[in-house]
Amino acid sequence: MMEEYKEGIPYGDEVKNAVRYGYQYRKEAEKDDSSLQYCLPDASDVLLWLGNAILSGYVYDKVKELAKKAQKWLKDNVKKADKETETILENEAELKVFYEYVLEFSEHRMSIADEQRKYIKEEIFCNYEAAKESEIYTKKGRMATFEERKIIVREAMEYAEELINE
Repeated sequence: MMEEYKEGIPYGDEVKNAVRYGYQYRKEAEKDDSSLQYCLPDASDVLLWLGNAILSGYVYDKVKELAKKAQKWLKDNVKKADKETETILENEAELKVFYEYVLEFSEHRMSIADEQRKYIKEEIFCNYEAAKESEIYTKKGRMATFEERKIIVREAMEYAEELINE
């Protein structure tokens, strides 16, 4: 883990999933009306960097320090953060929530209601399925066959189970 924020560092699926599903989709699931299905944009590079720090074992106080460094970097480089990133960097209470949610997801110990768990699991399933079907279309220039779709659906279900279940 680098102590100074730099743009464009590649992050693994574990970090991306912990930030995306452990924080972003969990926040949506916690809203009163989670009946709407969202397709949230990917997390910002800054949030992935902080998520990487969390999964690398950094304690909250160190992550808080890193968040301040990232905020300074954005200001010094005249970069505008999206609203979600801005809120996490500027609001210590929300940074603490981000820290806890990312950690809980990666450790398979999210303390959420069954309905919220189901919602996040459906999002994981849908995102996996869409990515695989897009991959077939991009590589082969066609829609997935019935047999390919059966395999994708099975894989998507297994993937969602693996990520969300304790």
